[in-house]
Amino acid sequence: MARQLTFTDITDQRTLTESADTTTDDTPETPTALLDRAKQHATNAAAEHFPDLPVETID
Repeated sequence: MARQLTFTDITDQRTLTESADTTTDDTPETPTALLDRAKQHATNAAAEHFPDLPVETID
């Protein structure tokens, strides 16, 4: 049986780019900021891949 991921498990993960020593780090630091970023990404991806679907339907 697979272990269910928690919100903290997901928010604690970082991509390889984010893990690299960079001069700027725009990683959201709060769960709310992370959720806002994910919502914006989902809206952008849906608009790009499903241009005929109204954004209001996605929200």
